[in-house]
Amino acid sequence: MSFEESLLNELKSVFGENIVESKIFKRRIFLKVSPEYYYKVVEFLVKEKGLYHLETMTATELKDYIEIIAHLGLSTSVSVKTAVDKNSPKIVSLCNLIPGAEFYEREIMDLMGVEFDGHPNPKRLVLPQDWPTGVHPLRKSFETRHNQPLRNVGGE
Repeated sequence: MSFEESLLNELKSVFGENIVESKIFKRRIFLKVSPEYYYKVVEFLVKEKGLYHLETMTATELKDYIEIIAHLGLSTSVSVKTAVDKNSPKIVSLCNLIPGAEFYEREIMDLMGVEFDGHPNPKRLVLPQDWPTGVHPLRKSFETRHNQPLRNVGGE
């Protein structure tokens, strides 16, 4: 049995049906967990399994929800994803477990509008301070518009 299979079996025995979906690839495990267990699964991986390196965090808007993924790892990577309601996107911050999550979460707050409960410094990171509240440029509802008409640019 590979390390990945062993770790996944242990996660399934600890968290049961709260691991909604899982896939194993070489040196990588993908997990989908219920939002209530997102923090608990990451906490287990950090404190019990030593996967304290946060490679990155990502967020994507899908049909009715926003998917948030924490990518953890050392020799093996574990991507823990969960879904939050896109109309009121809220999830627990990972900052007290992994201080490096601060900037990733602030970026997701700015660009996707996800609120991270317990975040130590939830001020803007990417967007200017005078950016309109509630407007998030990576959401599908964001409309791009140009204040100046675009001109044709000729080529050779």
